[in-house]
Amino acid sequence: MSTLPINKKVVIIMGPPGSGKGTQADLLADKYELFHFDTGRILEGIWHDPKRQKDPIVRREQVLFDTGKLNTPAVVLKMMKEKIKELAKIGESLVFSGSPRTFFEAFGDSKNTGLIETLEKLYGKKNIVVLLLNVDSKKAIARNVGRMICSVCGMQLLSVLKVKQTRCPFCGGTLRKRTLDKPEVMVVRLQEFANRTKPILEELKKRKFVINGINANVLPYEVFEKIKSVINDSFKK
Repeated sequence: MSTLPINKKVVIIMGPPGSGKGTQADLLADKYELFHFDTGRILEGIWHDPKRQKDPIVRREQVLFDTGKLNTPAVVLKMMKEKIKELAKIGESLVFSGSPRTFFEAFGDSKNTGLIETLEKLYGKKNIVVLLLNVDSKKAIARNVGRMICSVCGMQLLSVLKVKQTRCPFCGGTLRKRTLDKPEVMVVRLQEFANRTKPILEELKKRKFVINGINANVLPYEVFEKIKSVINDSFKK
């Protein structure tokens, strides 16, 4: 296992749904001992928690989530910042897969500090690396439609493997498909990325962040090799 220099680090992986953000974040978390801040998985757990179903906000957010629309930014931002501060306090380095998803989440407003400013204060701008995974829309949809998720450990069985299984090869749990991965929902999610997430990248450029573009149309291990090169170079500086 590799480790990063002693200073705390942050890697932000952005890209459309189906670009492999979660897979690459898992690989980075394992290799460099990072905490994978999987906002999508955290939110899915909250919105589908049976104990929270009497909360009207949770029910509202669940509908948005399951139909491929982005959750209410103020709700997401509040939860994210609380968790990030906890992790920074204990010295965790982080890798984000798919966050921030909206301009508000990234940069906040006059009353709310955004994710980027929060991370800069806690970790320092020089310790933040931004990756952008680029993938063709047709390939992104095909990947997600064919993907299976373990209902127990969350392990993904990628469609590229073309293996028919009903049980997780790691823990034996039942495999399932996410509501987010239906073709019609994927179309909405891709539109949401184009309309609400891409502007974040333009603002990051204005703020002098380097956006490291990665071709994500190839197999995950090939993408990971490119990412490792970027990470190693960035954290040597």
